[in-house]
Amino acid sequence: MMNSNIAIHSTLEINEKKKELESKWEHFVSQNRKPDKIRTKIYQSWKRSQEYGVNPYQMRSPVTLPDDKLTELLHKSQLYRISLPVLKELDTQIFGTEHLITLCDNNGRIIYLQGEHHILNKAEEMNFVQGADWSEKTAGSNAIGTCIATGQPIQIFAYEHYCEGVHPWVCSAAPIKDPLTGELLGVFDLTGLSDLAQPHSLGLAQNISTLIQQSFTKISYEIRHRLLECYDEAVKKWRSHSTILLDAMLNVVTSGSKCLSLLKIEDWGQLWLRTELEQLKTAILNSNEKELEVYLSSLQLNVYIQSITYESERIGFLLHLEKNEKRRPFPSVHPKNWGGIIGQSEAIKPIVQQAQIAAPTNVPILINGESGTGKERFAQAIHQASLRHRSPFIALNCGAIPKELMASELFGYEPGAFTGGDPKGKKGKFEEANGGTLLLDEIGEMPLDLQVHLLRVLQEREVVRLGSAHPIPIDVRIIAATNKNLNSLIDQGQFRTDLYFRLNVVEFKLPPLRERKEDIPSLCRYFVAKSAEKLGRPVPTIDEDVLSYFHHYHWPGNIRELENTIEYAVLFCNDDHITISSLPQSLQVRSKAQSQPVDSETLTPLEQDERQKIVQLLAETRNNLSEVARRCGIARTTLYRKMKKYHLR
Repeated sequence: MMNSNIAIHSTLEINEKKKELESKWEHFVSQNRKPDKIRTKIYQSWKRSQEYGVNPYQMRSPVTLPDDKLTELLHKSQLYRISLPVLKELDTQIFGTEHLITLCDNNGRIIYLQGEHHILNKAEEMNFVQGADWSEKTAGSNAIGTCIATGQPIQIFAYEHYCEGVHPWVCSAAPIKDPLTGELLGVFDLTGLSDLAQPHSLGLAQNISTLIQQSFTKISYEIRHRLLECYDEAVKKWRSHSTILLDAMLNVVTSGSKCLSLLKIEDWGQLWLRTELEQLKTAILNSNEKELEVYLSSLQLNVYIQSITYESERIGFLLHLEKNEKRRPFPSVHPKNWGGIIGQSEAIKPIVQQAQIAAPTNVPILINGESGTGKERFAQAIHQASLRHRSPFIALNCGAIPKELMASELFGYEPGAFTGGDPKGKKGKFEEANGGTLLLDEIGEMPLDLQVHLLRVLQEREVVRLGSAHPIPIDVRIIAATNKNLNSLIDQGQFRTDLYFRLNVVEFKLPPLRERKEDIPSLCRYFVAKSAEKLGRPVPTIDEDVLSYFHHYHWPGNIRELENTIEYAVLFCNDDHITISSLPQSLQVRSKAQSQPVDSETLTPLEQDERQKIVQLLAETRNNLSEVARRCGIARTTLYRKMKKYHLR
């Protein structure tokens, strides 16, 4: 009985088989009917490819993993790490056979590819390269994608491939499965030109897959033993029935008898389905700490998290649950004023809610927003709501420090490290923030050469002072902030991709004030009280006309501009009452312009838009007519004429 997984049973039938399959492929593609004597698995795969909308005349498969993301994937991939010794040994054995050795993850993405250069170059024509997606959904019927779809080994020859670009090839693939769970981990594949098709290629692919699985088996049992060993030690240490053992995928391996009731769930299938436990999951996944404490206020539980490592790799977690009805996760704040963040608009509320979830963890955070939107205030709020709130919060503006001094500010220096330095040496910001939070403001301004050093510090969690060779361990949570588009800087070669992904685990985009004008009244009340206290004056009231004007103003300087405006008004207002006349001159000009009677019916919609634009620019430039004219792209004389026309002079 012939093996239905093999396409070629004899090398003598290659040419005849090609002609036969070509006719069957054309029949299916043109008439959408099942050809006679086609392998069932191939026909089923063709149908799936058709349903996915794959173009049968497609010549290339898409590359879905650029180099930076591929590097990141390989760094995290246990499949790649365990398979590599087997694949390296095979490289030497298969050299000269004109076949490619391929390893794919369970999504069909090529993560390892080796072979002779001329075959690699030929394969590149169809994007058979590292990072390319060869799942059926994107590449149609091929050994890799079909193996993933069926979970079975298969050889696919010439016109059995659904897409025209792959017709010159033959490929044999076998699944790699987790020996403990049976879960598909990836696929091993041998690929060569169809004229070199061999029946035994599939058997070889299966043998290599088996070798990789055996490596997994050995390591899996060692990992399992290590996990259970740590669990037994923890139970003895805590003398409790409230300990949970998780594997690296956050599956429960074993647990104490009280854990389900403490978490208020009936079975472990509900563990990560409960919204109350989202905070715990986020903390586990994003923390790089060996030990961490999280308080679940909704369940009144302290959860002590301990990571378990094996050969420097994190393989699981121990969770110890402790009932605590008195403990709070962070200093008490009013829900409408979390961490000093003023406002309840729909633009800011969900961001604050997400920040409350992320704050108690150690996950790196990137805060993006225009100048003056309160990025540092937001970072301080996150710090105060974290378990690090008793330790320092240190802020460093990367754009305000000369390039040549940046390294010494960040990492510190030893005595005599350079001329002009403190003769006693100096701690850097990382050391100053040890145990707490370091805000790297305007991170987009950091020089490229320093970004390399910063990345190393974040990876190694240690700093080396200038003039020293001794590393200093640090425990710092990083929050980065910027008003620039870091993706654009990456495209321009001004910001490192690997650093971006290290910093941007959770991103918060703070809205400009013009997108949250509902918050202006509460912000005004806060800043009026703050300024009055600072200046030693009675707290004034605010005229409704002022609030109305504030609502219609664009606020190019955002919250910082509003705060400065309020402080000016508190200082110069009469009779403890802020009116339009109390505002800075530049704002008064715009306010008067807004109030000038203009017959809107005499202006076309374009003229009304033009008037509004000029009014806005007058305020933004503090009445600098030359700058307004430049931004409008007109001469000053033309601007004078338009201002007269619109009653702005």
